[in-house]
Amino acid sequence: MRPSWFLLSLVLAPFFLAAPALAADDTRPLSEAQILLFDTNHFAGIERAERLEYRFEHAAGQAGDRYVDRVHLDVRPRDDGAKNVWVEFLTGSHHVPFPPLMGFHGNPVLMYFLERDVEAMRAQTGGAATYFRNRIRHAFADRAELREVELQRDGKTARATEITVVPFRGDLRIAAFPGLEEKRYRFVVSDTVPGGIYEIGVEVPGKPGEEPRLVETLTFLAEASCERSEGPCTAPTP
Repeated sequence: MRPSWFLLSLVLAPFFLAAPALAADDTRPLSEAQILLFDTNHFAGIERAERLEYRFEHAAGQAGDRYVDRVHLDVRPRDDGAKNVWVEFLTGSHHVPFPPLMGFHGNPVLMYFLERDVEAMRAQTGGAATYFRNRIRHAFADRAELREVELQRDGKTARATEITVVPFRGDLRIAAFPGLEEKRYRFVVSDTVPGGIYEIGVEVPGKPGEEPRLVETLTFLAEASCERSEGPCTAPTP
């Protein structure tokens, strides 16, 4: 049995279009990581239209390629309990266009982050996007490590779960893409955070004694009231 909104994302979000989540005859129960990330109603506590604001930080090696940007997720409740979602994923030359998603329960900022990451790997290495997607997706099923952590919000300590995966480690095909074998993904989820996802991060380690080749982190900042009575919280730019 596959997660309900995870199946919906097969149709609506590019990260899951390339291949089925798992084989159709796979009857294994979902892993704890899959449940926390893909079968949880992250938007359960959102009862009115609002904007979720995230900080995005990028640093690539010693070349001075560093910037800080933002991600805005506009979430509007529906009568059926689901949510309609619009996203502004980064700005200016870093902007990545993603379509709105209708009728969601889980937080799609996870899929947006991963799809952008996959596209970056494809562009940089010439590898197939389907290969990168599949390795990451299957890592959630049987390679994820979980631990309980604490985070500080509004001067208070909140419980959270950290999920980490190293999806390419030990895979024979990754030798064609040097430097990616130890690429590490980290997710911090907490039901005390609006939208459920507090942080998403990725790191590509450098050679011994060197800085990481890549560090990218998306962190929840705040929720804000919605300015409009329908659609996204601010009018789309013409």
